[in-house]
Amino acid sequence: ALAPPSGSRPAAVSVARMQHIDAEAIETCGIPRLLLMEHAGLAVANAAASLARDRFGASPSHPAAVLVCCGTGYNGGDGLCAARHIHHWGYAPRVVLAGRLDQLRDEPMIYATIVQRVGIPLMELAGPADLALVEQWAASSALIIDALLGIGVRGAVREPIASMIDRLNASGKPIVSADIPSGLDGDTGLPQGRAVNATVTVTFGLPKRGCLEAQGPAHVGTLIVDSITIPRTLLERS
Repeated sequence: ALAPPSGSRPAAVSVARMQHIDAEAIETCGIPRLLLMEHAGLAVANAAASLARDRFGASPSHPAAVLVCCGTGYNGGDGLCAARHIHHWGYAPRVVLAGRLDQLRDEPMIYATIVQRVGIPLMELAGPADLALVEQWAASSALIIDALLGIGVRGAVREPIASMIDRLNASGKPIVSADIPSGLDGDTGLPQGRAVNATVTVTFGLPKRGCLEAQGPAHVGTLIVDSITIPRTLLERS
């Protein structure tokens, strides 16, 4: 994780600023998006494993079931990557994709292919009838990873993700969110219709303003900031 000077948390930034920093890391510094996504997924996986150990005494020798909920964008790719890591450590992830596999592109598709080839169960959420299985998987899981929506999403949360968020919040299970709780506006800290109530949020690069303002803290839970290897020079001049 990013270690700010004097133990203080780095200054929060707008969504646009964070997106610009991401673009600089990829286009100017030449860091492949796949590498950043690998570190983002690893950070989320570490937080999930730590939460499982603390709450349930889970370990690779006493593995916990983990429900990983992924959207079809880059945030979903972070979740798919996290599923790969916790599977490698001996945990038992199950992935729900809020959409179709053929909607994935680039790096998220790479991780979806890996997930399937290593034998992690993956379900495409094709319609409302599939939400019953989401509830069943949530009920039988020790915790949930939320990677449905990232910081770039604007406007009211649409179906089927809106109903998924309702079910995740109603599950009573600890939730680890990737970058930001799904549905929370990264600038204003206001839910976009509804938002995940996370136990832990692992935010990437720098904290987003919405994590710290308005209703943000109530949805974020414990905030972990991880640089995901974005060069410190980019982060410190934000």
